[in-house]
Amino acid sequence: MSDSRPIALDAMGGDFAPAEIVQGGVDFARETGRRVLLVGRPERIEPVLAATETAGADVEVVPARDVIGFDDTIQAIRRKRNSSLHVGTRLVRDGEAAGFVSAGHTGALMALGKVVLGVIPGVQRPALPAPLPRRGEGYTILLDVGANVDCRPEHLVQFAVMGTDYAARIFGVERPRVALLSIGEEETKRNDLVQETAELLRGTSLNFVGNCEGNSLFSDVADVVVCDGFVGNVALKVAEGLAEAIYGMLKDEVAAGSLLNLLGGLAMRPAFKNLKRKIDYAETGGVPLLGLRGVVVVAHGRSTARAVRGAMHVAAHAAERDLVGRIGREIGGLGPLAGPTEAGGG
Repeated sequence: MSDSRPIALDAMGGDFAPAEIVQGGVDFARETGRRVLLVGRPERIEPVLAATETAGADVEVVPARDVIGFDDTIQAIRRKRNSSLHVGTRLVRDGEAAGFVSAGHTGALMALGKVVLGVIPGVQRPALPAPLPRRGEGYTILLDVGANVDCRPEHLVQFAVMGTDYAARIFGVERPRVALLSIGEEETKRNDLVQETAELLRGTSLNFVGNCEGNSLFSDVADVVVCDGFVGNVALKVAEGLAEAIYGMLKDEVAAGSLLNLLGGLAMRPAFKNLKRKIDYAETGGVPLLGLRGVVVVAHGRSTARAVRGAMHVAAHAAERDLVGRIGREIGGLGPLAGPTEAGGG
């Protein structure tokens, strides 16, 4: 399925908005030939565009008066109804954009996605995935990583379905292997939530391979690892912090060590660069909010132009490969495990 509609971009979201965000949008437009809708305050966007090389880039500014900042509460979505998040989400709802990308307030974006776009029929709770780099090639998709704190077994089964479709459609994995994050690989090492979810997963057509321990997230044990959002967010933040700490400690050892250490560090520089590239969130750019009736991609709050460009590629691929439609069909096939959408997601 081909979808050549524009991609909308929240020009006001992120630590480095609007300069890095606009640059990323321009780079994507030039690279792909696709139109980009820069959503936000024209008086802030247009000076950045004037100072940016835009030749060969089809970009348009879509005005939005308000900005929902990281310090705002979720209630700001009611007060700031003309925010860049509102306008961008409505562009997707109204069919004027194939997808919307934002590095802004994730909680507000999730709430607006559910209110403005709605949830795929049968999906009880949308989920937020995280691609974790692993040894060798590819990624392990961990979900949920923070959208849903308290979950029931049927929620985790739906996360497994959505994660499987994400791994297949975006990363090209054939028949992704699904595992449950637990405190041991043995079936006896689990809590009630994991035990009940495992029983349900065995009754589906998913490629369920059992439990997965935290130390296996970065290996080739499974392609999709499912847990509740509380555990998933803790695991994700530990992984991010550990990766940055290890890379920083290696640099410190080289800088503070002997001449031999320095020479060794110089010799290892290509390997260090490859490692940094692999653990850099900018490599994947952003992740789609799975379960919404439209493509909405969350980028990292510290996104640079390169990360924004990557997130826009994710949005374009999700639209072109009909990720939303695929999830809808798979969830519909769950029978009793698909149910009415819930009002809150934790």
